[in-house]
Amino acid sequence: MLGKYLVIDNEQMPNPVSGSLQMMLNAIENVYTTEAGGQAANVVRLDRPSWTATFNCSSAKKDALLLKCQAASVNVTIAGQTMSGRLRLSGGVQLVQDTERTPGTDGLWVVPATFEGF
Repeated sequence: MLGKYLVIDNEQMPNPVSGSLQMMLNAIENVYTTEAGGQAANVVRLDRPSWTATFNCSSAKKDALLLKCQAASVNVTIAGQTMSGRLRLSGGVQLVQDTERTPGTDGLWVVPATFEGF
């Protein structure tokens, strides 16, 4: 996916770390309780998009990603396809060692994120 940019709410994001972007299509299920007291599920759709990625980014992009992770929904465009859903952190945000004095930024950061489409 290197060279293809993610756009989140009309803001271009940095490339994900090479090999970290994983895209999937998930099932949407209706779960219900059976007469015998067990649980069963019916698959309604098998096209719910999701992806996980790790970004190495400046402090400004880190702050932008953190704000988008707090939003109720975001619009994501990958390779010309737009999806709506939720963006959440999928791990801890870490400062890259020895990058505190990078010119024009407060260091370089590693931000893992997960997107779940509606």
